[in-house]
Order: sequence, then C-alpha cells, then structure tokens
Amino acid sequence: MTMIAAMAMMMVSCSKDDDKDTPAQRLEFANKLTMNGTTATWEGTDQRQYKELGNWVNKSQSYVVIRFDRNSTTDTQGTGVVLTFQNSYKEDFKERSEFTWNFNNDQLHINYRRSGWQPVYAEYRTSELIIDNSGFKGYWFESTDTRYQFSYIKSNFTDWDKYKD
Repeated sequence: MTMIAAMAMMMVSCSKDDDKDTPAQRLEFANKLTMNGTTATWEGTDQRQYKELGNWVNKSQSYVVIRFDRNSTTDTQGTGVVLTFQNSYKEDFKERSEFTWNFNNDQLHINYRRSGWQPVYAEYRTSELIIDNSGFKGYWFESTDTRYQFSYIKSNFTDWDKYKD
C-alpha cells in the first residue's frame, strides 16, 4: 500500500512539473509569434467584449495591424507597434501605440505606451492563444470583465511610418 501511495505522489509531482511554464516553452511561443525571426507582422480583427450578467457581449470592433519585434531569435521579450483602423482596407486610421511584450508565469503580457490604453494578457499555454501556420487567434484580457477576441493572419504590411498620431 505504501508503494502505491509513493508512486501516486511521484506521478502527481511529475505532472505538476510538466505543467510549469519553462524558458523553452516561452522561446517556442516567441518563435511562433515572430515567425522564427526577429520581427513579424499580423493583421486582423479585435472584437472588444464586456461581461454582462455572466455572458460576453460584443461591443466595438477594430481592424488591427500589429508587429512584434525582438532583438534576437533567442529573446522571449520585445517591443512592438499596433495600428487600429475602421476596416480591413486600412481606411479611417484610428490610433497607434508602441508596446512592450513579455512572459510572466503562464501569461503573455502586452503593455501599451499610449496613454489611456490598458495592458492586456493571455494564457499563452492554453486555448486562449492559438498560433500556427494559418494564423494567430485568441483572447487578450484587459480585466476579468473586459477582453478582446482577436483573429490575425500573417501580413506583409510595411507602411508603419505613414501612421502617426
């Protein structure tokens, strides 16, 4: 009986170790985020949602072009720029913000430099963020009752300097 209890404890502690956030997992995700380079651009929609009476309700939607940068292919943090537009034709430019991104425990954090923009985060090792060859999608949480449902695809956008506030 003691042997069975010891084996059960080892299995539990091993599975907990496997569930820990590791530098290797962060690097793997950062490589996907920057498409195995030092910079990558994505574009698509951000649907702002609020929690009302326990349900997520869609509010405003923006078209977003977002670039993630890092100094080397071994870095797991970096900077970036996000542009928001009224539509996918990139008409009616709304706002621009630079940001920093980094990992903290199981979360990918984005801290915007634009005044009034709140930081967002997502659990990068869960279904909140999915990144693969077909795109990058998931949820950025601003708080427990505000989030952005996003869906991005790879982009060749290069007109960053054209859009200044």
